[in-house]
Amino acid sequence: MAKKVPDVFSTHSAARFCRVTPMTIIRWIDEGRIKAYKTPGGHRRIMRADLEDFCRRSSIPMEWEEHASDDGTIRVLVIDDEAEAAEAILDALLDQVEDAEQGAWKVERTDNAFDGGRLLASFRPHVVFLDLGLPGVDIERVAESIRQDPATQSSRLVGIAADGALQTVDVDAIIARPIAAREVKRATGPLPDLSKLRR
Repeated sequence: MAKKVPDVFSTHSAARFCRVTPMTIIRWIDEGRIKAYKTPGGHRRIMRADLEDFCRRSSIPMEWEEHASDDGTIRVLVIDDEAEAAEAILDALLDQVEDAEQGAWKVERTDNAFDGGRLLASFRPHVVFLDLGLPGVDIERVAESIRQDPATQSSRLVGIAADGALQTVDVDAIIARPIAAREVKRATGPLPDLSKLRR
């Protein structure tokens, strides 16, 4: 499967697409050669149009021009009241986008169960990251509803928990805070075969 080009890049994914090192991308950003912005957590992000503009001005071949294709996208929903959690998960997913067999990711995030329920129905995620300590909700009931809903019963459910906390919720995997990229990769991979998933 050919890779799909993301709309936003981390420094690592931009480096892989441009065939340079992440430090080179960071240096170009610091020198003002690539337009970028920082998330509240201090992570650099590059919009696709800005990266394309830089590559064309610098005569750098863009890998996606060699693999132009519109393949499926893995939809990820993060239900967590800590913005840093969604940011860490997005970082980890962006850094996996270079694998041609994995395609691309689309991430939605909410900090409450009510909006989570709405997004579960409309977004139909393939992977759900659920804060197992979300305040004011019966988390076991939320997990059970995800398992029973026809729109999400085949989704991978990943719990987010405080390190060492005892959990009884039925999930496919648990990752601890602070969230590490390797744990996100472990919890999400191997990725589902999109041709076998509901659209």
